[in-house]
Amino acid sequence: MSDATLLMAQPANVGVSHPAEPASAMSLVRIEGFEPVEYLADGAREGYLRRFTTVFVDEASERRGGVGRVLRAANPRGERLALKFLVLPEGADEAAEAALRATFEEEFRAHQRLSGLRGFPRLYGRGLADGVPVVVMEWIEGLTLERAARQLAVDDAGRLSPLTAARIGRDLFDLLARMDLLKCGLAHRDISPANVMVETARLSLCDQVEEGVFELRLIDFGSSAVLDEGSTAVTGRLGEHRGATADYAPPEMLTEDVAAAEALRHSPAVDVYAAASVLYRLLEGHPPYDLSFAGRAERGHRSAYRIKTEFAFEPLCGAHGAAADIAGILGQEPEVAVAVGQASAALESAPSGNAVRLALTSVDSQLEPLLEAALSPDQERRPSAAALRDALDRFCRNYAGNIGCALRGEPLAPCGPDGEGGSPRRRGLGRKVARGMIGAVSAALVASVAASAGLLTDGMAVSLPAGDPWWSGPLPGAATSVVLLAPCLAGLLTRGRARWSGAGLIRAAAASFAVGVAAAVLVALGSWPAPEVRDSLFGALLMAAVAPMPLFAADYALAPPRAPRPAAKKAGEGPARRPVLPWGADPAAAEARSLVAADASALTAGAPAAHADGAPAEPEAVYEFDDPVPEEMR
Repeated sequence: MSDATLLMAQPANVGVSHPAEPASAMSLVRIEGFEPVEYLADGAREGYLRRFTTVFVDEASERRGGVGRVLRAANPRGERLALKFLVLPEGADEAAEAALRATFEEEFRAHQRLSGLRGFPRLYGRGLADGVPVVVMEWIEGLTLERAARQLAVDDAGRLSPLTAARIGRDLFDLLARMDLLKCGLAHRDISPANVMVETARLSLCDQVEEGVFELRLIDFGSSAVLDEGSTAVTGRLGEHRGATADYAPPEMLTEDVAAAEALRHSPAVDVYAAASVLYRLLEGHPPYDLSFAGRAERGHRSAYRIKTEFAFEPLCGAHGAAADIAGILGQEPEVAVAVGQASAALESAPSGNAVRLALTSVDSQLEPLLEAALSPDQERRPSAAALRDALDRFCRNYAGNIGCALRGEPLAPCGPDGEGGSPRRRGLGRKVARGMIGAVSAALVASVAASAGLLTDGMAVSLPAGDPWWSGPLPGAATSVVLLAPCLAGLLTRGRARWSGAGLIRAAAASFAVGVAAAVLVALGSWPAPEVRDSLFGALLMAAVAPMPLFAADYALAPPRAPRPAAKKAGEGPARRPVLPWGADPAAAEARSLVAADASALTAGAPAAHADGAPAEPEAVYEFDDPVPEEMR
């Protein structure tokens, strides 16, 4: 057996009968030769052994896991336990039985390294039951992530809210980061939704969603399994080397034809890939690659290894990007709905449903670069679990603020593995410095040209137009400077607040060019003391019109990721209705949070009625969009 960790626990969907009232499914098991996993003084050892030498086992709770079977149990004190028994196939020869016992022993040793570490079931000890090796460990009350994902899905495809999925991913990578702290080269090697549990002993699943923190536990029902020769499953044919769920496993776990494959399989990067695949499944409702027979047929019947190394995973769409009715999705995301309502309240007019969908999709798209890095076929390119945990934590903390930025068309706060998590003024510092330098050079060039031409032409005798002048006399140098500054000023004013967009760049360039042409016509119509003066002014005008272009282009090219501005209300449709929040401007109030959670499903609720005494009722949470999603977007 490899260093893979075997962690056993069961979902708590079936109750345990009380030991004092054994039901037909309960049986008494005596564990002989029980060995505690930790040192105990003589005075404490006897009491500790009594806790685990006689237990009642629920035979109906049996689950198979690796080389053993796991059953729920309880001791006479009522403590819930999990027992894992080694399964010895009938007719196995001595060599096969010895190999299975050795595998079981190594699984126990691997689990022992993690016992007591938060996120892993506690190990109590081991012994023999009717001559069969058995391990006694903590019983985890909860449900698998596979079941939890079905309960938390916000659409028919099985997608979770991107914020909820990111929080689960953050807490899953936190478990892996704690494993890395042991510095013992331990890798789970079979992380999948079926092997991650959400413990619900303290908080229910719904409460954990509301809290934004998930109590995850890593378990293992089959890594490094040695199954029957007739098995056609991946782990059956090469279980002792692979022991991974193909949909979530990295390529190096799916082939024997890679140099130093055994060393690659012991790397923590194996778990990073698998955990990223789990996060992808939460976001999209399916694993990153379709490894079914039909899916492989579409790719020339390539092996799972070749598919994962030769093809990219399907791009992220997410619950928001795939939503035909964004209001319906937000009805299942109270926290996100509140953030949208707050951001919408700060806008000049209510955003359209399509604008909200695009803004949320823009924020969610920050997860795609993280997944691209973590799902790299090359182990060396995958970030560490700690880096991904921190990046997902930044994504979650910035989520509400980024919704507002996206709706306003402003840059989003970054969350990448190498991104800064500091204040907004420090984010994107490189881009700001580059834009500032380019802007300073452009401004200095325009100002110097305008000032020089103004000084040189000050007091010149000029007639406008030549021949039959409307005006003649000494030319003020300031007038020349204003004419030369006009192209740059026209570009800045025409661009307005659209400095980050392509439309703003086009408007600025067009305005600068148009005003420059008009100024050139004015110069051409004038009567100047010498032809050289006119030619010099033409050159100065060209330079003054071209100098701002690098500034306009830099603002567009060096802008951080942004979302389109929401569509404004059409003329004649009346004033936009504003989103109303029941707690004013403070989203952290507990009472307000409860009210929003209760009423978030009614996104288009009407105005509240008054109380019996005539006082106005506390307003409900109202999130209203200016227009529905266009038919072509459905």
